[in-house]
Amino acid sequence: MSFHATDEAVERLGSSLVERSLAALGPRGLAADKLAVTLLIHDRPLRGTPSPGKPRGFSHRGDQPFYPCSVVKLFYLVAAQARLEAGFIAPHEELDRAMRDMILVSSNTATNYVIDLVTGTTGDTLLPAADFADWAEKRGWINRYFRSFGWPELAPINLCQKLMDDQRYGRERQFVGADGANHNRLSTDATARLLHAVFTGQAVSPSRDRFVVEKLARPLDPAWIAAEPAGQVLGYFGEGLPRGSLLWSKAGWTGWTGDPTASYRRHDAAYVELASGRAFTLVAFTEGQAISADLASLPTIARIAVELIG
Repeated sequence: MSFHATDEAVERLGSSLVERSLAALGPRGLAADKLAVTLLIHDRPLRGTPSPGKPRGFSHRGDQPFYPCSVVKLFYLVAAQARLEAGFIAPHEELDRAMRDMILVSSNTATNYVIDLVTGTTGDTLLPAADFADWAEKRGWINRYFRSFGWPELAPINLCQKLMDDQRYGRERQFVGADGANHNRLSTDATARLLHAVFTGQAVSPSRDRFVVEKLARPLDPAWIAAEPAGQVLGYFGEGLPRGSLLWSKAGWTGWTGDPTASYRRHDAAYVELASGRAFTLVAFTEGQAISADLASLPTIARIAVELIG
């Protein structure tokens, strides 16, 4: 059973979104079997809404696993809040800086600092077999934590790998496997459900979830965008939103990484409030060499979604 309800109207809207996106982007390299979309329509803004109930939604290949690129950082931000809440890690200035940069400018270095803290591990150098097994068990905490939510969308995910700017070495390569079989993987459904839980205060705790929401905020002011060129607005959903919109998001991208199982993806996951008062959650994952380099692809999907939602 899906976490979102559906009806004829939202099915028509979602189907139109997929059809129009493929019509616009297919000639530019987006293959139908390399796109996944989950769309949630909210009757009112989610922020500060207690017990909002089941959202209305649409999913196109929403359960299909994708290499998630930096979208996984949303999950690590939530996990860090859970570890702080449990007292497993103590708050400190470097953690604050890393959580900010992990989301705001999608720093892999910051993310890997957070991963080390929440899993109680460090990386890189090779280990004897027994030590490696213990290390892998600790790194796997992140998967066990999210599966403890009991959501079917989270059952097949994998979040235990660090984020690399190129290839892996030592135990990180050993852990991911020579064939990349143990790479991170996420679906648009899993991502949309976590976003919905965060914005409705149901992921960690209301106060911890509000912290996550604050970190996901992306100003659409041109001056801010110019000052933060790595701020994941240009080339992502934010660029396709109309004036007056409010955006909270986490995007991800890879070109060629040296590993074909983790290359050529372009994704975005966002909660949006329009000036009209309408609100929606949109997650789109795409794969393919041409579309990963197409800076207009995700803005196009966002524009189509806004036109349909009104």
